[in-house]
Amino acid sequence: MEFATWAYPWDVLDEGPERVEARLRELGVDELNLATNYHTVQAFTPHNPERRTLFARASSYFQPGTEYGRLEPIPYEGMDGDWVDQIGAELTDLALTSWTVGCHNSRLGMQNPEHTLETAHGDDLVFGLCPSRPAVQRYLTALVSDVASRPGIERVELETFDYFYGTGWGWHHQKIHARLGALGEFLLGLCFCDHCRSNATDAGVAVDSVRDEVADTIDAIVAGTIPHDGSPEAWLREHEEVAAYVDVREETLASVFADLRGAAGTTPLGYYVGAPEPGREWMLGADLDRLADHVDYYCLPAYESTSEDVMEAYRAVDEVTSDVPLHVGLLPGHPAIHEQSTVVDVLTDLQAAGVPRVSFYNYGLLPSRSLDWVGTAIDAVDG
Repeated sequence: MEFATWAYPWDVLDEGPERVEARLRELGVDELNLATNYHTVQAFTPHNPERRTLFARASSYFQPGTEYGRLEPIPYEGMDGDWVDQIGAELTDLALTSWTVGCHNSRLGMQNPEHTLETAHGDDLVFGLCPSRPAVQRYLTALVSDVASRPGIERVELETFDYFYGTGWGWHHQKIHARLGALGEFLLGLCFCDHCRSNATDAGVAVDSVRDEVADTIDAIVAGTIPHDGSPEAWLREHEEVAAYVDVREETLASVFADLRGAAGTTPLGYYVGAPEPGREWMLGADLDRLADHVDYYCLPAYESTSEDVMEAYRAVDEVTSDVPLHVGLLPGHPAIHEQSTVVDVLTDLQAAGVPRVSFYNYGLLPSRSLDWVGTAIDAVDG
């Protein structure tokens, strides 16, 4: 079993790449999943020697190349030079992965609302770029090509390279006091931008009736005339035209991933699964069987509190991942795990299940004692 940890570049640079590398190697971690292009964040950094809190808008932590079109990454304002290149040059004993956020970009969305997801009610969800739009597709492929070609990058991992709609964590200070449930949240995230509608029309879908049905159902859930806890799968079986619309965007995303595969070249490509919940990736347009031809592995962030819950999430995804290897991410700290023994139990069970690689979230966010738990758990399964 291999071990990695996610990390923000400011934590690595504030502490010093050599020191971070030595600390992680001592714990038994041999790979750094470095945030290269990331969404807006407030990070509390309990063992950072320079700061305890950092705020950053959606930014890249490298200086982007020239192959972008209408959309391109915006470098972090507090960055001096190119942090990704700097960290890559200073690491000598850790493999380096590009942890790359795609469509979840509120800064680009606010500046370019015409390229974001559009709800059935005609509202722009500015935290989510729509992967049906050519400008977004060009942005995503250029981004993957850019990070994959950088010296030292050995893998590229894709986060929110899909129809991300973010209910619950898409926007800061989000206010939703209507009980939408899984069905309502899914329908809220269905995009009806002109490109999504055009793609579906070309496939023979009656787009106007689909849009009306989706909008009416959301309103009915809010009004309480349709149960909020209804199954999205069961609802789609009763609404075949909407199901056909959903199928078109799954085909579109598979086509996008084919381009991403080409953009990555020979660099291994991973995709984060498990959203909005394990086994329901289709709600974000991701048919894992369709994407299987274009990725080398999936990674499931299973930020659960018990080994039983982690393994349940793992099995839910493993059932729909074809023959693609499935890696797992863990959060060995608050609010998921609060004791060392749980980390040991989870790693032991994942090893027994044959999971090839586990990543820990997140080097700079975890207190030092949680990092110690990681080391103890790795020793327990590797000893």
